[in-house]
Amino acid sequence: MIGLGVAATLTSIAVGARNHFLKQVDTPGARPAGIGGSAYGADPAARRELEDAGAPAGVIALPAGGARTASGAAGLGTGASAAAAKTVVGSGDGARVPRAPDAAVMERSPTPAAEELAQNQEAATVLQRAAAAYDRVRSLRAEFVQHMENPLLGTRTTSRGTLYQRGADRFLLRFTDPEGDVIVSDGKYFWIYYPSVDQRQVIRAPAGPNGAGGVDLRAQFLGDPLTRFLPALEGTEVVAGREAYVLVLTPRMEAGYRMLKVWVDAKDSLVRRFEIAEENGSVRRFDLSNLAVNPALGDELFRFTPPPGARVIDRS
Repeated sequence: MIGLGVAATLTSIAVGARNHFLKQVDTPGARPAGIGGSAYGADPAARRELEDAGAPAGVIALPAGGARTASGAAGLGTGASAAAAKTVVGSGDGARVPRAPDAAVMERSPTPAAEELAQNQEAATVLQRAAAAYDRVRSLRAEFVQHMENPLLGTRTTSRGTLYQRGADRFLLRFTDPEGDVIVSDGKYFWIYYPSVDQRQVIRAPAGPNGAGGVDLRAQFLGDPLTRFLPALEGTEVVAGREAYVLVLTPRMEAGYRMLKVWVDAKDSLVRRFEIAEENGSVRRFDLSNLAVNPALGDELFRFTPPPGARVIDRS
């Protein structure tokens, strides 16, 4: 799941929300919006609306398929034996003996507990495959559309752009709407420049485990993600004309967001959509298209130079 890798916004915003954002930026200790403190996925609309959460950096590549656990016979022994124990007939000498389960009992549907167990096992399988597959993704490029809903402000926004990611510490979000907004990680710093909000202000924050990009979506799937998430499989849906598994991931520990949902393509196992439910009630959804896996992405793509006269706010 890369969160695991997105955005641009409506060109007009409320003056009050904009001023509130600028005041927040100047507050000591403020951090760029992003899931778990990551600037990744923080769109201008969300920034202007003072979201204090965001999206993990990256996009997930999962292996094709997903073991389906046959649950048709699950719980049969329990159901049949229970029925047999309760249904008895009299023998000729007055003794009571169990009656064999009839066909209706034998064909009884699996119990809810058995179905839940099978679904949990399947969800864990999908998540483990994600961990194995994403280890092979070295770089990624994708176009994105982000939909953002903020119930506190009663707003819905849509933004667009292109995502570039290389490894765990290089990524670029280049917005096309509003054009010019960028979030860049050069491996040492996150550079966040929103000319749609303020042309003379740049935010700089440390990259790395303790910085603005400390949590990215790619990293969530490496190692043993089952120790970090409680997974649940919601079934399948069609995304951009392709079938995808819908996997809901609930963090087992503090993560900066409440829930992460990913749509994993059933054929190539790349994430075509992911959704973040943030702690403040906001929901972000990213739709990815034109994915390119392991493209050549040079260092120059991830360099950022503040424009002349811009004020650099250091969030070290």
